[in-house]
Amino acid sequence: MTGRQDMDKPTPLVTETVEGNPVRVGERELVPLVRVTTYARRHAFIGSDRLAGRGGGFVHLKPIAILERDAASERRIPIHDKTARALGVLLLAALLIPLWLALAVHLARRLRNS
Repeated sequence: MTGRQDMDKPTPLVTETVEGNPVRVGERELVPLVRVTTYARRHAFIGSDRLAGRGGGFVHLKPIAILERDAASERRIPIHDKTARALGVLLLAALLIPLWLALAVHLARRLRNS
């Protein structure tokens, strides 16, 4: 395989921002912006007596903004995912609270035994 072919090989993880179909609302046009992350892996094996292949991947779509366009201007309205932020805080609490409690139990036993 030459160096040129290596550079043309697609990367398995790709992230891009995509504009959705515009929606007309009166004189304005609303265009959704979505961050698309794709991952794909594929392998093929060719032998003298068999042909086999396998592959897998995923696609993750995340709305990030709405573009509001009119005749005079364009405005970007960001979309904040408050649910994801709340779930992140809950996950952090679920990890830290048991550690703090285990430390408190350990210190209490140490103080009782001394």
